[in-house]
Amino acid sequence: MVPNRPTQSISVEDTFENDVLLVETEPMIRRLSEKLWEASRKEPRIARTVVLKLKTKEFRILTRSQTPASQPASCEELTDIALKLRAKVDLGPQQRYRLVGVGLSNFQSPEDREAQPDLFDLAE
Repeated sequence: MVPNRPTQSISVEDTFENDVLLVETEPMIRRLSEKLWEASRKEPRIARTVVLKLKTKEFRILTRSQTPASQPASCEELTDIALKLRAKVDLGPQQRYRLVGVGLSNFQSPEDREAQPDLFDLAE
């Protein structure tokens, strides 16, 4: 472990007591997004990428991620992105899942963000 190393990612996950269908994961994704949002508020750097992790009952791990144009500005935005990522999982309606996780990665310091020129800023 390297002390004072910048955060690479933060995530929260939970294993279900009984394997569930994908459509049944929404309440857990909402709860995990809330926990992740609270944890991310303690991080001085800005997360750019939202990650959804699912593990099937056969222990196959799937991840979906999205890097929006701007970081999630609220817990609701984070949850919305995570739920949209869930919609990109297509293993069939009968596939069961044993674990779901939500994470943030691709951290930047606020100074790095400000130092990057706006691609569409045409003002002179």
